[in-house]
Amino acid sequence: MVINTNVEAQRTAGNLQTSQKSLSHSLARLSSGSKIASVSEDSAAVATTSRMDSRLNKIDAVMTGLSGIISLTQTQDGYINSATDALIRMSELALLSQDGTKSANDLALYQKEFNVLNEAVAATANKQFSDIDLFKTTANGATSTVISIDENGNLLTILPVDLSGAVYTDAIKAAGSELSISNSADAKATLDKIKKLLEHLQQERTSIGATQSRVEFALSQLSTSKENLSQAKSRISDVNVAEETTRYARSQILVASGTQMLREANNLPQTALELLR
Repeated sequence: MVINTNVEAQRTAGNLQTSQKSLSHSLARLSSGSKIASVSEDSAAVATTSRMDSRLNKIDAVMTGLSGIISLTQTQDGYINSATDALIRMSELALLSQDGTKSANDLALYQKEFNVLNEAVAATANKQFSDIDLFKTTANGATSTVISIDENGNLLTILPVDLSGAVYTDAIKAAGSELSISNSADAKATLDKIKKLLEHLQQERTSIGATQSRVEFALSQLSTSKENLSQAKSRISDVNVAEETTRYARSQILVASGTQMLREANNLPQTALELLR
């Protein structure tokens, strides 16, 4: 037993400091939800999770872009579907106009409705989505859009729907004049053009469907990659609440007992003085 140097108190104080540090770390982990309270604890894990965060952000950005393409192609398909319905009605009007029992007034009404539908179909080629032309291509129809489909830069080529080429415009216009069903000959010629246009629109809808399938498949792949990467990041960085709560309770007990024992250790020199009396 000594007076000048209280070794027991120093040892107890060291243990108490360790327990307090452990308690502080547990509090930080539980309050933040992160297993890594500071870079000094595991710098390698911090670097790894930072890279994972970067990849997750890239995946999110690409998925947002692909979702936009889905919306665009759905809009394209909606316009083409409306144009198809209008053309089917125009075909009906062309057939009705060839009925010899119809009066001149009936034929005029058919032509009027036909003209309105014809204008609507022709206008489809100029439709836009967020200021983007939905149905425009270059003069040779060779335009395509190339986009990244994953965080590694793999590419997906999207071919635009062509409603500005000769097949479409020639079916809408006849020698620079509006299509007509005013007489039997014009009605027959118009039916042939509408048939070609309907075939063209069906081909374009098939192309749109193929594009949607490719984009949806890419989205599915990215979603799987994101889920797996998020799980891997969670295993590295997210705190296990059950384990950390147990560790926190243990540290609390050690701090409380350490505080009490330090008080007792500080009283040991006083015991030595009692022996001198």
